[in-house]
Amino acid sequence: MRATAGKIGMLAVALVLLSALALALMLSGCGSAPRAGTLDAAPTQLPAPSASAPAPPAPTPTPSPTAPPRAVPLLTGASADIRSVQAQARATVAPVRIRIEALGIDMDIEAVGLSDTGGMGLPKNPAIAAWYRFGPAPASAEGATVIAAHVDSLEYDVGPFSRLATAPAGTEIVLSMADGGERRYRVASVDLVLKPDVPWPAIFDRTGPARLTLVTCGGEFDYTARRYLSNVIVSATPVP
Repeated sequence: MRATAGKIGMLAVALVLLSALALALMLSGCGSAPRAGTLDAAPTQLPAPSASAPAPPAPTPTPSPTAPPRAVPLLTGASADIRSVQAQARATVAPVRIRIEALGIDMDIEAVGLSDTGGMGLPKNPAIAAWYRFGPAPASAEGATVIAAHVDSLEYDVGPFSRLATAPAGTEIVLSMADGGERRYRVASVDLVLKPDVPWPAIFDRTGPARLTLVTCGGEFDYTARRYLSNVIVSATPVP
C-alpha cells in the first residue's frame, strides 16, 4: 500500500510539472525557439550568385546519437542554397542599429551569417535584430537588405519586431551605420504571409532597386508544433 501511494504521489507531481510547462508555453506564445534562431531558405529557391569571391566552407554540425531532434525554425521557407549567397560577400559598412520611432522600436543589429543548421542565424534575444551580411547592405546599389528578428521568446518575452505588423505605409525606418552615417527608408508594404507561401527568392533578391526587407513571425500560433504559422514581411524603400 505504501509503494502504491508513493507511485500515485510521484504521478501527481509529474502532472503538476507538465501543467506548469503547458501554461508557460501558452503565456509566452513563442514556444521553444532554436538555439540561436534560424531563418531557413528552401532548396533551389534563391537566385544563383555571380561568383565574385570564393565561398567560405559551410559549417558542418557534429552529429550526436543523443542529440534532440531539430527544433522548428523561427522563420521557415528557404534552404541550404542560401550558402551560395556567401559568394557575394564583400567588404561594406554594416548597419548597427534600427529605429522606427512611430512603433517605439530601437534595436541593436548584429551582422550574421549561417547557423549550424544552414539557415540565416538570428540572435536568441528578440530585442536584437540580425542583418544577413552575405546579402546586400544598405549602401548596395541594388538588391534587398534583409534584417530579421524573433518576435518573442520563452526566455526573453515579446520583442520589438512584434509591432511591425501595425506599421502604416510611409512609416520611417532609420538604420545607423558602423561608420556613423544613417540610412532612411519608408515603409511601402506590410504583408502577413503563411510560411509555405513566403516568396523567399524575392526576400533574398540581390537584384532590382535597393530596398530594405524586415522579417519576423506572426499570425496564429500552433501550440502543437510550437511555432507561428506566418511571417510578417515589411518592404521599405530608401529615402533620397
